[in-house]
Amino acid sequence: MLGSLKVLQGGAVRLVAPASSILKNGSSVQPLLYARSIVIKSHLDLPENYPEPFPYKEERVGFFKSIFDRTKSRFHQNSRLIVVEGNEGCGKSQVAKELADQFGMLYMPEFKMEEILIDRYGNDLRDYYHLFPKRFRIPDEKMFYKNPMSDMTACMRERVFHCKFDQYLNALAHILNTGQGVVLEGSPYSDFVYTNAMKANNYIGIEFLKFYYYMRKSALPELYFWPHLVVYLDTPVEKCLENIKKTGDSDKIGTLNETYLRTIAASYKDSLREYQRYSKILAYDWVKQGNTDSIVEDIERTDFDFHEWHANDVFEQWHNQSDEASWADWRLHVTHKTPARYIAFGGLPTHEVGEIYINPRDVSHYVDVMKNEVLKSPYGYGFIKEGGDNGKVKNIDGFNHGLPEVWYDYFFREAYYDKLITFENTFDPDSKWYDPDYVHHH
Repeated sequence: MLGSLKVLQGGAVRLVAPASSILKNGSSVQPLLYARSIVIKSHLDLPENYPEPFPYKEERVGFFKSIFDRTKSRFHQNSRLIVVEGNEGCGKSQVAKELADQFGMLYMPEFKMEEILIDRYGNDLRDYYHLFPKRFRIPDEKMFYKNPMSDMTACMRERVFHCKFDQYLNALAHILNTGQGVVLEGSPYSDFVYTNAMKANNYIGIEFLKFYYYMRKSALPELYFWPHLVVYLDTPVEKCLENIKKTGDSDKIGTLNETYLRTIAASYKDSLREYQRYSKILAYDWVKQGNTDSIVEDIERTDFDFHEWHANDVFEQWHNQSDEASWADWRLHVTHKTPARYIAFGGLPTHEVGEIYINPRDVSHYVDVMKNEVLKSPYGYGFIKEGGDNGKVKNIDGFNHGLPEVWYDYFFREAYYDKLITFENTFDPDSKWYDPDYVHHH
């Protein structure tokens, strides 16, 4: 059960019960059960024979490997997933960093578009946007703030959801392969709050809004595991606006306006209701930035081992795995990512949504530009000797994602490139028919 903690007088730190004050006024909650919990890193006592982290980014996790390299043997009381949520400008990044440091967990900051716009060779794709067809000029955050009414805002929103999906799988893969817990800033489960905010300001259209929720419904089941804990920083919209204005970024201030922030705040109520079914929630009145030590103390008081299977679904997915074989199967699922992506995003009717539709001719020209101007090679990422690649292929299995390495952080950073196949590129693999003036004619 979710428990309640008394709010301190004059401070804005420790709130209460998960979502009671935010979701439903006057609701009563049961006290927390004190049992095995997360502990600060100095109190984490691991046995001498505790296994080393599995190098999942360098070495392939195969079926037989997962049988002999046991997953459960790395689990300890801090092998948890914590998600920190809150409105724009609430200061959740600092809280997430401090929690990760206190508990000795890996901190994963909120996804930013720049993470997929600069490739391994240092090429910044934004430098080539004038050569790309419009549909491939995905805005970064600064471009969005500058022109939120652009037709490309929906494309950015779709791309961000894809990458948050990958990032969440990355967090799960880290826990299952190393045993180290993760503090994640935001998640694909709550991503819809930003989509709602963009629609409220007419930054995106109704067609895309419907598609987004269809995509979300298709994708989320492939993540399977919900966070153990959600830390929500409940910050008044006025305070968020004040903090955003302090940045001095006029474009950001104009785009993330009061309507935008109020829609996020209202949508978070729905998000917390979803979280509440599967995760513990600690919510904090964050009018003034409180002391993270108070949050640490509350987390240490929270029981993360007890699953009331007969009463609710909190922690259900984490307790459903009855044996090592089940954990091995999920470890492969979240580490390989590609099969999960096929099921989550394969067959979605993107061609029915005008804002994100891609003309096949544009795909061909994009590939031509990549080969002639960006990579300057007919080969794909990881196979260009001039770029320093050695050509060694470690990714030999049934889940080929097009790169020689066994791991990728985000599909849309480099792995997507191998999947861009059109009739024109099939007949012209070296892109000798490249027309630099294509974008001026279309």
